[in-house]
Amino acid sequence: MIEDIVGKLVADKYRIESLIREGSAGDLFAGKHEISDKPVTIMVLPQALAIDARWSKKFIDAARSASSISHPSILNVTDFGTDAKGVSYAVFEAASGKTLSGLLADGASIDEKRALSFAHQIATGVAAAHEKKIIHAALAPANVFVENDTAKVYGFGGDPLDIAKGADPRYLAPEQSNAYPVADERSDIYSLGIMLYEMLTGVVPYDGATAADVLKKQNAEPAPQLSTFRRDLHPDIEPILLSAIALDPERRYQTMSAFAEDLEMLSTGKVKAAAATAGTGSKHNVWQTAFIALAGITLLAAALIYFTSVRKTDPTAQLTADAGSLPVQPIGPATGAQEESLAKLPEMTEAEIMAASAGMMEQPPGTLPGGDGYNAWSGNGAPPIGAPIPGAPATGMPQPYTPPGGQTVVIDPNGGSQFMPQDSGVILVPVPVPVQTDTNTAPTTKPTPNTAANAVVKPTPKPMATPPPKTPKTTGKPQTQPADTKKSGTDGAPD
Repeated sequence: MIEDIVGKLVADKYRIESLIREGSAGDLFAGKHEISDKPVTIMVLPQALAIDARWSKKFIDAARSASSISHPSILNVTDFGTDAKGVSYAVFEAASGKTLSGLLADGASIDEKRALSFAHQIATGVAAAHEKKIIHAALAPANVFVENDTAKVYGFGGDPLDIAKGADPRYLAPEQSNAYPVADERSDIYSLGIMLYEMLTGVVPYDGATAADVLKKQNAEPAPQLSTFRRDLHPDIEPILLSAIALDPERRYQTMSAFAEDLEMLSTGKVKAAAATAGTGSKHNVWQTAFIALAGITLLAAALIYFTSVRKTDPTAQLTADAGSLPVQPIGPATGAQEESLAKLPEMTEAEIMAASAGMMEQPPGTLPGGDGYNAWSGNGAPPIGAPIPGAPATGMPQPYTPPGGQTVVIDPNGGSQFMPQDSGVILVPVPVPVQTDTNTAPTTKPTPNTAANAVVKPTPKPMATPPPKTPKTTGKPQTQPADTKKSGTDGAPD
Protein backbone atom coordinates (compact mmCIF):
# COMPACT_ATOMS: atom_id res chain seq x y z
CA MET A 1 0.00 0.00 0.00
CA ILE A 2 1.10 3.56 -0.77
CA GLU A 3 0.33 4.75 2.78
CA ASP A 4 2.68 2.12 4.15
CA ILE A 5 5.70 3.45 2.26
CA VAL A 6 5.24 7.21 2.73
CA GLY A 7 7.70 8.48 5.35
CA LYS A 8 9.88 5.38 5.11
CA LEU A 9 13.53 5.16 4.07
CA VAL A 10 14.54 3.43 0.88
CA ALA A 11 18.07 2.05 0.72
CA ASP A 12 18.62 3.69 4.14
CA LYS A 13 19.16 7.14 2.57
CA TYR A 14 16.14 8.26 0.54
CA ARG A 15 13.05 9.30 2.49
CA ILE A 16 9.70 9.20 0.70
CA GLU A 17 7.56 12.26 1.38
CA SER A 18 4.53 12.35 -0.96
CA LEU A 19 2.96 10.65 -3.95
CA ILE A 20 3.28 12.37 -7.32
CA ARG A 21 1.51 9.80 -9.48
CA GLU A 22 0.78 6.12 -9.69
CA GLY A 23 1.96 4.06 -12.64
CA SER A 24 1.92 0.50 -13.88
CA ALA A 25 5.71 0.49 -14.14
CA GLY A 26 6.15 2.05 -10.71
CA ASP A 27 4.78 4.70 -8.34
CA LEU A 28 6.46 8.10 -8.40
CA PHE A 29 7.13 9.95 -5.16
CA ALA A 30 8.69 13.22 -4.07
CA GLY A 31 11.50 12.59 -1.61
CA LYS A 32 14.66 13.83 0.00
CA HIS A 33 18.22 12.62 0.32
CA GLU A 34 18.76 12.13 4.08
CA ILE A 35 22.45 13.05 4.07
CA SER A 36 22.59 15.93 1.56
CA ASP A 37 19.03 17.10 2.30
CA LYS A 38 18.44 17.66 -1.42
CA PRO A 39 15.06 17.00 -3.03
CA VAL A 40 14.80 13.95 -5.28
CA THR A 41 12.16 12.03 -7.19
CA ILE A 42 11.86 8.36 -6.30
CA MET A 43 10.14 5.63 -8.31
CA VAL A 44 9.32 2.48 -6.37
CA LEU A 45 8.12 -0.84 -7.74
CA PRO A 46 4.85 -1.79 -5.97
CA GLN A 47 5.05 -4.69 -3.54
CA ALA A 48 2.41 -6.62 -5.53
CA LEU A 49 4.79 -6.67 -8.49
CA ALA A 50 8.04 -6.91 -6.54
CA ILE A 51 7.24 -10.47 -5.44
CA ASP A 52 7.70 -11.53 -9.09
CA ALA A 53 11.40 -11.69 -9.94
CA ARG A 54 10.65 -10.99 -13.61
CA TRP A 55 9.04 -7.63 -12.78
CA SER A 56 11.93 -6.69 -10.50
CA LYS A 57 14.44 -7.48 -13.25
CA LYS A 58 12.46 -5.53 -15.82
CA PHE A 59 12.30 -2.54 -13.48
CA ILE A 60 16.05 -2.57 -12.81
CA ASP A 61 16.90 -3.02 -16.51
CA ALA A 62 14.78 0.02 -17.45
CA ALA A 63 16.44 2.11 -14.72
CA ARG A 64 19.90 1.03 -15.88
CA SER A 65 19.06 1.94 -19.49
CA ALA A 66 17.70 5.36 -18.48
CA SER A 67 20.77 6.09 -16.33
CA SER A 68 22.98 6.02 -19.45
CA ILE A 69 21.29 9.19 -20.77
CA SER A 70 22.16 12.65 -19.56
CA HIS A 71 20.47 15.74 -20.99
CA PRO A 72 18.93 18.98 -19.61
CA SER A 73 15.55 18.03 -21.09
CA ILE A 74 15.51 14.57 -19.49
CA LEU A 75 14.70 13.70 -15.87
CA ASN A 76 18.05 12.04 -15.26
CA VAL A 77 18.51 8.91 -13.13
CA THR A 78 21.02 9.30 -10.28
CA ASP A 79 20.67 5.96 -8.48
CA PHE A 80 18.83 2.64 -8.70
CA GLY A 81 18.83 -0.83 -7.18
CA THR A 82 17.14 -3.10 -4.64
CA ASP A 83 17.63 -2.46 -0.91
CA ALA A 84 17.94 -4.93 1.94
CA LYS A 85 14.16 -5.00 2.40
CA GLY A 86 13.62 -6.11 -1.21
CA VAL A 87 12.36 -2.74 -2.43
CA SER A 88 13.31 -1.99 -6.05
CA TYR A 89 13.82 1.73 -6.61
CA ALA A 90 15.12 4.34 -9.06
CA VAL A 91 16.12 7.83 -7.98
CA PHE A 92 15.73 10.82 -10.35
CA GLU A 93 16.60 14.46 -10.03
CA ALA A 94 13.93 16.64 -8.43
CA ALA A 95 10.76 17.35 -10.39
CA SER A 96 8.11 20.02 -9.75
CA GLY A 97 5.30 17.52 -9.85
CA LYS A 98 3.43 19.28 -12.66
CA THR A 99 3.08 17.46 -15.95
CA LEU A 100 2.22 18.60 -19.45
CA SER A 101 -1.03 16.68 -19.23
CA GLY A 102 -2.05 18.92 -16.33
CA LEU A 103 -1.58 22.03 -18.52
CA LEU A 104 -3.73 20.49 -21.24
CA ALA A 105 -6.55 19.54 -18.88
CA ASP A 106 -10.05 20.56 -19.85
CA GLY A 107 -9.01 21.17 -23.49
CA ALA A 108 -6.90 24.24 -22.80
CA SER A 109 -4.43 25.15 -25.56
CA ILE A 110 -1.01 26.71 -25.20
CA ASP A 111 0.20 29.75 -27.09
CA GLU A 112 2.24 29.09 -30.21
CA LYS A 113 5.63 30.22 -28.93
CA ARG A 114 5.46 28.24 -25.68
CA ALA A 115 4.13 25.13 -27.43
CA LEU A 116 7.00 25.22 -29.95
CA SER A 117 9.49 25.71 -27.11
CA PHE A 118 8.17 22.71 -25.18
CA ALA A 119 8.16 20.59 -28.33
CA HIS A 120 11.73 21.61 -29.17
CA GLN A 121 12.99 20.76 -25.66
CA ILE A 122 11.30 17.38 -25.73
CA ALA A 123 12.71 16.67 -29.19
CA THR A 124 16.31 17.44 -28.18
CA GLY A 125 16.03 15.26 -25.07
CA VAL A 126 14.56 12.31 -26.96
CA ALA A 127 17.17 12.75 -29.72
CA ALA A 128 19.90 12.33 -27.07
CA ALA A 129 18.28 9.04 -26.03
CA HIS A 130 18.09 7.91 -29.67
CA GLU A 131 21.83 8.45 -29.98
CA LYS A 132 22.19 5.81 -27.25
CA LYS A 133 19.85 3.51 -29.21
CA ILE A 134 17.15 3.95 -26.54
CA ILE A 135 13.54 4.34 -27.68
CA HIS A 136 10.91 5.81 -25.35
CA ALA A 137 8.00 3.95 -27.05
CA ALA A 138 5.41 5.54 -24.70
CA LEU A 139 5.91 9.28 -25.11
CA ALA A 140 2.88 11.22 -23.86
CA PRO A 141 2.09 14.49 -21.96
CA ALA A 142 1.87 12.53 -18.70
CA ASN A 143 5.58 11.62 -19.07
CA VAL A 144 6.73 15.25 -19.39
CA PHE A 145 7.34 17.41 -16.29
CA VAL A 146 7.05 21.15 -16.83
CA GLU A 147 8.04 24.07 -14.64
CA ASN A 148 7.57 27.57 -15.99
CA ASP A 149 9.10 27.24 -19.49
CA THR A 150 11.19 24.12 -18.83
CA ALA A 151 10.23 20.61 -19.90
CA LYS A 152 11.79 17.31 -18.80
CA VAL A 153 10.97 13.85 -20.13
CA TYR A 154 11.06 10.68 -18.09
CA GLY A 155 9.97 7.06 -18.59
CA PHE A 156 12.78 5.76 -20.80
CA GLY A 157 13.84 2.15 -20.84
CA GLY A 158 10.64 0.48 -22.04
CA ASP A 159 10.45 -2.42 -24.48
CA PRO A 160 10.16 -1.13 -28.09
CA LEU A 161 8.64 -4.46 -29.19
CA ASP A 162 5.72 -4.24 -26.80
CA ILE A 163 3.14 -1.67 -25.76
CA ALA A 164 3.99 -0.39 -22.30
CA LYS A 165 1.35 -1.22 -19.72
CA GLY A 166 -0.65 1.92 -19.04
CA ALA A 167 0.54 3.70 -22.23
CA ASP A 168 -1.95 6.22 -23.63
CA PRO A 169 -3.12 4.76 -27.00
CA ARG A 170 -3.95 8.21 -28.41
CA TYR A 171 -0.22 8.98 -28.73
CA LEU A 172 0.90 5.62 -30.08
CA ALA A 173 2.03 5.37 -33.69
CA PRO A 174 0.01 3.09 -36.00
CA GLU A 175 2.82 0.52 -36.14
CA GLN A 176 2.60 0.20 -32.34
CA SER A 177 -1.11 -0.66 -32.40
CA ASN A 178 -0.88 -3.60 -34.81
CA ALA A 179 -0.94 -7.27 -33.84
CA TYR A 180 2.88 -7.20 -33.78
CA PRO A 181 3.79 -3.83 -32.25
CA VAL A 182 7.20 -2.36 -32.95
CA ALA A 183 8.63 1.07 -32.17
CA ASP A 184 11.63 2.98 -33.50
CA GLU A 185 12.76 6.62 -33.69
CA ARG A 186 9.93 7.50 -36.05
CA SER A 187 7.39 6.19 -33.54
CA ASP A 188 8.63 8.72 -30.97
CA ILE A 189 8.44 11.42 -33.68
CA TYR A 190 4.78 10.57 -34.26
CA SER A 191 4.02 10.75 -30.52
CA LEU A 192 5.69 14.17 -30.19
CA GLY A 193 3.79 15.41 -33.26
CA ILE A 194 0.47 14.41 -31.65
CA MET A 195 1.53 16.21 -28.44
CA LEU A 196 2.34 19.39 -30.41
CA TYR A 197 -0.98 19.11 -32.24
CA GLU A 198 -2.76 18.92 -28.89
CA MET A 199 -0.78 21.83 -27.43
CA LEU A 200 -1.83 24.05 -30.37
CA THR A 201 -5.46 22.92 -30.67
CA GLY A 202 -6.39 21.47 -27.26
CA VAL A 203 -7.47 18.12 -28.80
CA VAL A 204 -5.80 15.03 -30.25
CA PRO A 205 -6.40 14.28 -33.95
CA TYR A 206 -7.40 10.66 -33.27
CA ASP A 207 -9.28 9.97 -30.05
CA GLY A 208 -10.20 6.58 -28.60
CA ALA A 209 -10.28 4.55 -25.43
CA THR A 210 -8.23 1.65 -26.79
CA ALA A 211 -5.44 1.18 -29.30
CA ALA A 212 -7.86 -0.57 -31.68
CA ASP A 213 -10.27 2.42 -31.58
CA VAL A 214 -7.48 4.87 -32.34
CA LEU A 215 -6.09 2.70 -35.15
CA LYS A 216 -9.52 2.47 -36.76
CA LYS A 217 -9.83 6.25 -36.83
CA GLN A 218 -6.29 6.65 -38.14
CA ASN A 219 -7.14 4.46 -41.12
CA ALA A 220 -10.56 6.04 -41.70
CA GLU A 221 -9.88 9.77 -41.93
CA PRO A 222 -6.96 12.24 -42.07
CA ALA A 223 -6.14 14.52 -39.19
CA PRO A 224 -8.15 17.77 -39.21
CA GLN A 225 -6.17 20.81 -40.35
CA LEU A 226 -4.90 23.26 -37.74
CA SER A 227 -6.79 26.06 -39.45
CA THR A 228 -10.00 24.34 -38.36
CA PHE A 229 -9.20 25.30 -34.76
CA ARG A 230 -6.96 28.37 -35.02
CA ARG A 231 -6.15 30.95 -37.65
CA ASP A 232 -3.41 32.79 -35.75
CA LEU A 233 -0.75 30.13 -36.32
CA HIS A 234 2.17 30.56 -38.66
CA PRO A 235 1.44 28.91 -42.05
CA ASP A 236 4.70 26.93 -41.97
CA ILE A 237 3.75 25.07 -38.78
CA GLU A 238 1.09 22.88 -40.37
CA PRO A 239 3.20 21.22 -43.12
CA ILE A 240 5.94 20.44 -40.60
CA LEU A 241 3.43 19.05 -38.10
CA LEU A 242 1.59 16.96 -40.72
CA SER A 243 4.92 15.48 -41.80
CA ALA A 244 5.63 14.41 -38.22
CA ILE A 245 2.25 12.65 -37.76
CA ALA A 246 2.11 10.90 -41.15
CA LEU A 247 0.65 7.41 -40.80
CA ASP A 248 3.37 5.91 -43.02
CA PRO A 249 6.71 5.91 -41.14
CA GLU A 250 8.57 6.45 -44.43
CA ARG A 251 6.79 9.79 -44.94
CA ARG A 252 7.70 11.16 -41.52
CA TYR A 253 10.90 12.75 -40.33
CA GLN A 254 13.41 9.94 -40.23
CA THR A 255 15.33 11.31 -37.23
CA MET A 256 14.28 13.25 -34.15
CA SER A 257 17.26 15.58 -34.67
CA ALA A 258 15.85 16.75 -38.03
CA PHE A 259 12.46 17.40 -36.42
CA ALA A 260 14.15 19.32 -33.56
CA GLU A 261 16.00 21.56 -36.06
CA ASP A 262 12.80 22.58 -37.82
CA LEU A 263 11.05 23.20 -34.50
CA GLU A 264 13.91 25.46 -33.47
CA MET A 265 13.69 27.39 -36.74
CA LEU A 266 9.96 27.88 -36.20
CA SER A 267 10.40 29.04 -32.59
CA THR A 268 13.17 31.53 -33.53
CA GLY A 269 11.34 32.94 -36.56
CA LYS A 270 13.62 31.36 -39.22
CA VAL A 271 10.68 29.67 -40.82
CA LYS A 272 11.70 30.14 -44.49
CA ALA A 273 14.57 27.70 -44.08
CA ALA A 274 12.24 25.23 -42.38
CA ALA A 275 9.46 25.21 -44.99
CA ALA A 276 8.21 21.68 -45.65
CA THR A 277 5.50 19.89 -47.52
CA ALA A 278 3.07 17.53 -45.85
CA GLY A 279 4.06 13.89 -46.13
CA THR A 280 7.57 14.48 -47.47
CA GLY A 281 9.43 16.00 -44.52
CA SER A 282 11.49 19.16 -44.35
CA LYS A 283 14.11 20.37 -46.80
CA HIS A 284 16.71 19.36 -44.27
CA ASN A 285 15.37 15.84 -44.35
CA VAL A 286 15.40 15.73 -48.16
CA TRP A 287 19.02 16.84 -48.34
CA GLN A 288 19.94 14.39 -45.61
CA THR A 289 18.31 11.56 -47.53
CA ALA A 290 20.12 12.62 -50.72
CA PHE A 291 23.44 12.62 -48.89
CA ILE A 292 22.81 9.13 -47.52
CA ALA A 293 21.92 7.87 -51.01
CA LEU A 294 25.07 9.43 -52.48
CA ALA A 295 27.22 7.89 -49.76
CA GLY A 296 25.67 4.49 -50.43
CA ILE A 297 26.36 4.74 -54.18
CA THR A 298 29.96 5.76 -53.48
CA LEU A 299 30.53 2.81 -51.17
CA LEU A 300 28.98 0.43 -53.70
CA ALA A 301 31.20 1.75 -56.51
CA ALA A 302 34.30 1.45 -54.31
CA ALA A 303 33.40 -2.13 -53.46
CA LEU A 304 32.93 -3.03 -57.16
CA ILE A 305 36.28 -1.49 -58.08
CA TYR A 306 38.03 -3.30 -55.26
CA PHE A 307 36.66 -6.74 -56.09
CA THR A 308 37.07 -6.39 -59.90
CA SER A 309 40.51 -4.78 -60.15
CA VAL A 310 42.35 -5.23 -56.87
CA ARG A 311 41.22 -8.68 -55.90
CA LYS A 312 41.39 -10.47 -59.24
CA THR A 313 40.67 -14.16 -58.93
CA ASP A 314 43.53 -16.44 -59.98
CA PRO A 315 42.04 -19.79 -61.06
CA THR A 316 45.38 -21.58 -60.60
CA ALA A 317 45.54 -20.35 -57.03
CA GLN A 318 41.88 -20.79 -56.18
CA LEU A 319 41.34 -24.29 -57.62
CA THR A 320 42.84 -27.31 -55.88
CA ALA A 321 44.15 -30.09 -58.14
CA ASP A 322 43.16 -33.69 -57.55
CA ALA A 323 45.99 -35.47 -55.78
CA GLY A 324 45.57 -38.61 -57.90
CA SER A 325 45.22 -36.89 -61.26
CA LEU A 326 47.81 -36.75 -64.05
CA PRO A 327 48.54 -33.81 -66.31
CA VAL A 328 47.01 -33.95 -69.77
CA GLN A 329 49.67 -34.87 -72.34
CA PRO A 330 49.46 -34.14 -76.08
CA ILE A 331 49.20 -37.09 -78.50
CA GLY A 332 52.36 -36.10 -80.37
CA PRO A 333 54.33 -33.72 -78.21
CA ALA A 334 56.82 -31.53 -79.99
CA THR A 335 60.33 -32.37 -78.83
CA GLY A 336 62.29 -30.30 -81.34
CA ALA A 337 64.57 -33.22 -82.15
CA GLN A 338 63.85 -33.14 -85.88
CA GLU A 339 64.37 -29.41 -86.08
CA GLU A 340 67.58 -29.72 -84.11
CA SER A 341 68.88 -32.46 -86.50
CA LEU A 342 68.06 -30.36 -89.54
CA ALA A 343 69.79 -27.38 -88.00
CA LYS A 344 72.99 -29.43 -87.54
CA LEU A 345 73.18 -30.47 -91.25
CA PRO A 346 75.84 -28.64 -93.25
CA GLU A 347 74.58 -25.99 -95.57
CA MET A 348 74.52 -26.86 -99.31
CA THR A 349 75.39 -24.45 -102.05
CA GLU A 350 73.15 -23.91 -105.02
CA ALA A 351 75.56 -25.85 -107.27
CA GLU A 352 75.42 -28.85 -104.90
CA ILE A 353 71.65 -28.78 -104.91
CA MET A 354 71.55 -28.72 -108.76
CA ALA A 355 74.06 -31.57 -108.96
CA ALA A 356 72.03 -33.68 -106.56
CA SER A 357 68.89 -33.08 -108.63
CA ALA A 358 70.66 -34.11 -111.83
CA GLY A 359 72.00 -37.23 -110.14
CA MET A 360 68.45 -38.32 -109.32
CA MET A 361 67.63 -38.23 -113.06
CA GLU A 362 70.82 -39.90 -114.34
CA GLN A 363 71.69 -43.16 -112.60
CA PRO A 364 75.06 -44.81 -113.17
CA PRO A 365 75.16 -48.13 -115.07
CA GLY A 366 74.29 -51.15 -112.99
CA THR A 367 71.86 -49.39 -110.63
CA LEU A 368 68.10 -49.39 -110.69
CA PRO A 369 66.27 -46.21 -111.58
CA GLY A 370 65.22 -44.07 -108.61
CA GLY A 371 68.10 -45.25 -106.43
CA ASP A 372 65.79 -47.22 -104.14
CA GLY A 373 66.05 -50.70 -105.75
CA TYR A 374 62.68 -50.47 -107.49
CA ASN A 375 62.73 -51.50 -111.18
CA ALA A 376 59.68 -50.15 -112.99
CA TRP A 377 60.58 -52.26 -116.12
CA SER A 378 60.93 -55.62 -114.44
CA GLY A 379 57.35 -56.83 -114.82
CA ASN A 380 55.21 -57.77 -117.79
CA GLY A 381 53.18 -54.88 -119.06
CA ALA A 382 53.71 -51.15 -119.18
CA PRO A 383 55.58 -49.37 -116.37
CA PRO A 384 54.15 -46.23 -114.74
CA ILE A 385 54.05 -43.12 -116.86
CA GLY A 386 57.24 -41.15 -116.53
CA ALA A 387 59.43 -44.08 -115.44
CA PRO A 388 62.95 -43.60 -116.89
CA ILE A 389 64.10 -45.96 -119.62
CA PRO A 390 67.41 -47.70 -118.85
CA GLY A 391 70.15 -46.23 -120.97
CA ALA A 392 67.97 -43.32 -122.17
CA PRO A 393 69.11 -39.76 -121.54
CA ALA A 394 67.46 -38.07 -118.54
CA THR A 395 65.22 -35.43 -120.06
CA GLY A 396 62.56 -35.23 -117.35
CA MET A 397 59.83 -36.01 -119.91
CA PRO A 398 57.79 -39.27 -120.12
CA GLN A 399 59.40 -41.85 -122.44
CA PRO A 400 57.54 -44.19 -124.81
CA TYR A 401 57.18 -47.76 -123.67
CA THR A 402 59.37 -50.37 -125.35
CA PRO A 403 58.94 -53.99 -124.28
CA PRO A 404 62.17 -55.78 -123.38
CA GLY A 405 63.62 -58.21 -125.89
CA GLY A 406 64.42 -61.93 -125.48
CA GLN A 407 62.46 -65.16 -125.23
CA THR A 408 59.31 -65.26 -123.10
CA VAL A 409 58.45 -68.53 -121.33
CA VAL A 410 54.81 -69.15 -120.39
CA ILE A 411 54.24 -71.48 -117.43
CA ASP A 412 50.98 -73.36 -116.93
CA PRO A 413 49.68 -72.45 -113.45
CA ASN A 414 48.15 -75.97 -113.09
CA GLY A 415 51.37 -77.76 -113.90
CA GLY A 416 54.89 -77.70 -112.62
CA SER A 417 57.55 -75.22 -113.52
CA GLN A 418 60.40 -76.31 -115.77
CA PHE A 419 62.71 -74.17 -113.64
CA MET A 420 61.95 -76.07 -110.40
CA PRO A 421 62.77 -79.66 -109.45
CA GLN A 422 59.90 -82.14 -109.79
CA ASP A 423 60.81 -84.45 -106.94
CA SER A 424 59.39 -82.22 -104.22
CA GLY A 425 56.23 -80.17 -103.85
CA VAL A 426 57.88 -77.70 -101.51
CA ILE A 427 57.59 -74.02 -102.43
CA LEU A 428 60.89 -72.37 -101.92
CA VAL A 429 61.28 -68.86 -100.59
CA PRO A 430 62.73 -66.10 -102.74
CA VAL A 431 66.44 -65.65 -103.02
CA PRO A 432 68.57 -64.84 -101.21
CA VAL A 433 67.91 -67.52 -98.55
CA PRO A 434 70.34 -68.31 -95.77
CA VAL A 435 71.51 -71.92 -96.16
CA GLN A 436 73.08 -73.91 -93.35
CA THR A 437 76.07 -76.13 -94.14
CA ASP A 438 77.52 -79.06 -92.30
CA THR A 439 79.74 -76.73 -90.32
CA ASN A 440 76.59 -74.91 -88.96
CA THR A 441 77.49 -71.76 -90.81
CA ALA A 442 74.94 -69.82 -92.80
CA PRO A 443 76.64 -67.48 -95.23
CA THR A 444 74.31 -65.35 -97.22
CA THR A 445 74.79 -64.78 -100.95
CA LYS A 446 73.04 -62.31 -103.11
CA PRO A 447 72.49 -62.80 -106.84
CA THR A 448 74.26 -60.51 -109.16
CA PRO A 449 71.80 -58.37 -111.06
CA ASN A 450 71.68 -59.07 -114.81
CA THR A 451 72.58 -55.74 -116.17
CA ALA A 452 72.29 -56.94 -119.73
CA ALA A 453 68.58 -57.70 -119.66
CA ASN A 454 67.62 -56.39 -116.23
CA ALA A 455 65.24 -59.32 -115.92
CA VAL A 456 65.64 -60.26 -112.25
CA VAL A 457 62.30 -60.23 -110.42
CA LYS A 458 61.89 -60.07 -106.63
CA PRO A 459 58.73 -61.92 -105.73
CA THR A 460 56.78 -61.13 -102.54
CA PRO A 461 58.18 -63.19 -99.64
CA LYS A 462 55.93 -66.06 -98.46
CA PRO A 463 56.03 -67.84 -95.15
CA MET A 464 57.73 -71.24 -95.18
CA ALA A 465 55.52 -74.27 -94.86
CA THR A 466 58.45 -76.59 -93.95
CA PRO A 467 62.13 -75.96 -93.43
CA PRO A 468 64.05 -75.95 -96.71
CA PRO A 469 66.20 -79.01 -97.44
CA LYS A 470 69.87 -78.75 -97.11
CA THR A 471 71.79 -78.46 -100.37
CA PRO A 472 74.72 -80.85 -100.70
CA LYS A 473 78.08 -79.26 -100.84
CA THR A 474 79.66 -79.54 -104.29
CA THR A 475 82.03 -76.72 -104.97
CA GLY A 476 82.42 -75.22 -101.51
CA LYS A 477 79.92 -72.45 -102.21
CA PRO A 478 76.28 -72.57 -101.22
CA GLN A 479 73.89 -73.10 -104.08
CA THR A 480 70.99 -70.75 -104.59
CA GLN A 481 67.53 -71.86 -105.53
CA PRO A 482 65.99 -70.63 -108.76
CA ALA A 483 62.98 -68.36 -108.69
CA ASP A 484 59.56 -69.35 -110.02
CA THR A 485 60.08 -67.67 -113.35
CA LYS A 486 63.01 -66.24 -115.28
CA LYS A 487 62.94 -63.90 -118.17
CA SER A 488 65.96 -64.62 -120.27
CA GLY A 489 67.74 -61.98 -122.12
CA THR A 490 70.89 -63.12 -123.82
CA ASP A 491 70.97 -66.35 -121.77
CA GLY A 492 67.95 -68.28 -120.46
CA ALA A 493 69.67 -70.10 -117.53
CA PRO A 494 69.74 -68.91 -113.92
CA ASP A 495 72.83 -67.31 -112.50
